[in-house]
Amino acid sequence: MLRKNFAVNAVKRSTLGNPALLTVIASLSLAPQLASADTIASSLSNTTSTVGVSNTLWAASSFTTGYQSWQLTNVTLSLGQAGTSPGLADVRLFSDNAGQVGVSLADLGVRTITGPQSQLWSFQASTDIELAPNTTYWIAVGNVSPDQYLSVDLVLNLPFTFTGAGAVSMAFSGASGVGSGANPPAAFGPSGPGSALPFQADGTATSVPEPGPLAILFLGSAAFLVFPRPPRPSGA
Repeated sequence: MLRKNFAVNAVKRSTLGNPALLTVIASLSLAPQLASADTIASSLSNTTSTVGVSNTLWAASSFTTGYQSWQLTNVTLSLGQAGTSPGLADVRLFSDNAGQVGVSLADLGVRTITGPQSQLWSFQASTDIELAPNTTYWIAVGNVSPDQYLSVDLVLNLPFTFTGAGAVSMAFSGASGVGSGANPPAAFGPSGPGSALPFQADGTATSVPEPGPLAILFLGSAAFLVFPRPPRPSGA
């Protein structure tokens, strides 16, 4: 018993006498947990119709982030080769301008689309793309082939379903525009309820989570060491 009390008192003295150690304990307990890649929003489960898109035509649909901020890692769409020649698809992230497609924020790259229709193609973000919370963004795909058609899957009829993380929302609406080569349109046509471009956006949540149970345990232990239990009054 004496040896046990001596060890406990030694821990109290070493901790109370070392503010740096208390700082380390607090910082470790408050450190956010490592985030993993997740699906931000997806509408790929919808029944789609295949539409041939000629050179310079673009299609876009929107989604709105919830209470979390995200780092966008990749976007997946259902595309295919139309005809005998491969097509070139360019996928971009756009801002929102009062419910319409705004300006191009990031280019997720151009891929050569080959093979049959309705295949899933993923476009990886080569740079950090931060998505702010409670903000609407548009995903757009354009056919930038010199003279080939591109097969694009669109949702043309209700019902429209989607899944999302952190209160993310998606709308059954789309917009289209005509660009020039690899350049996106200067303005998209009005969005409406007639079609939607199904896609899946994946990323990593960058919001700092609340301290977990282990953090609370660390803080409780530190508080116990800093504020020891007062002695009982005599006669209690």
